[in-house]
Amino acid sequence: MTEHPTRCFLLAHQGSRDRADQVEDHLAELAELARACGMEPMGQHHLRRPTIDSRCFYGTGQVEAAAEEARRMEAEYLICDDELSGSQVRNIEKITGLHCLDRTGLILAIFEQRAKTREAKAQVELARFEYELPRLKGAWTHLERQVGGVGIRGGAGETQIEVDRRMTRVRIGQLKKELLHLERVRETQRQGRLLNLPRVALVGYTNAGKTSLLKVLTGEGEPVDMLFATLDTTTRRAWLGQDDETGMPRQALISDTVGFIRKLPHQLVAAFRSTLGEVRTAEALLVVADAASPELEDHLKVVGATLREIGCGDHPRLLVLNQVDRLTRPQRLDMKRLHPEAVQTCALTKRGVEEIREWLLELIPGPPRPREPEAWELG
Repeated sequence: MTEHPTRCFLLAHQGSRDRADQVEDHLAELAELARACGMEPMGQHHLRRPTIDSRCFYGTGQVEAAAEEARRMEAEYLICDDELSGSQVRNIEKITGLHCLDRTGLILAIFEQRAKTREAKAQVELARFEYELPRLKGAWTHLERQVGGVGIRGGAGETQIEVDRRMTRVRIGQLKKELLHLERVRETQRQGRLLNLPRVALVGYTNAGKTSLLKVLTGEGEPVDMLFATLDTTTRRAWLGQDDETGMPRQALISDTVGFIRKLPHQLVAAFRSTLGEVRTAEALLVVADAASPELEDHLKVVGATLREIGCGDHPRLLVLNQVDRLTRPQRLDMKRLHPEAVQTCALTKRGVEEIREWLLELIPGPPRPREPEAWELG
């Protein structure tokens, strides 16, 4: 008998100013995140409420009704598209009898599953501890306060919750020291690269085709149709052509980086500082977006905001609209009018790749030509 995936039920808050179609899009993305975590979404609910309930975020009656439907579908988890406090998660679990995960907890769970290298594991562990620290609860409430040994005078010792918090802070300090060391190692690796090769970073919304584009440009990379398939930065050399005068090959270093997503937990952004350092130290960015996504403009705004958050708002960049093979000709023409400076590509057919190489060639004698930034970059 085969085991079925863990079943879950999705919840999203819809305020008085939130559009129903926008909430529906957010729930569709949450369903993809759940599948990426190995879960099976069984259903979903918009919980309409003008204000946030401090006790359980949505409202007791709404949560009970959603939980009843979730139990009928044999769901074990309620997954919320909002960031909840620790007390709100615990209250929802008490009311419903089901496990509860918020969006940040779900993304952290995905990262924990995908982390393979020492650096990625340390980054995700740090993000997890910083996420859990304010959410620690007294798991040992049946025990008295810890006290000293026989014959030792003094008052009551630390409570278990205080011990847990102290141990968590100690572990956070250890992880930060380890990541600082790994960041220095990464910086040494950067300095050891050939100085005359321009450094370019592939950035964009998760699952937009960055790794596919890396493979087309460099011949290396293993594309996977999955959210957050790439956690560790991969840097490879791309051949751009030969110099007409010297006959020498002209090349660039291209780095594939972790994808962005709306409401990306700030703990992950901070923990992945050394990985995202490849973006900050790059001379230019290739911003890859899924041209066929109905939320393209929202995705670009998220990418622009994240780049500003990590200090890359002024980097020269080229917008690469990938997967245009899924668009009709009129749609491609509309896209060209909307983003006239962008390159329309298809990694499968290598359409538009030469235009990218031509743009990259401008980096070799110096930075690319100045251009007017688009609306999604300005914020």
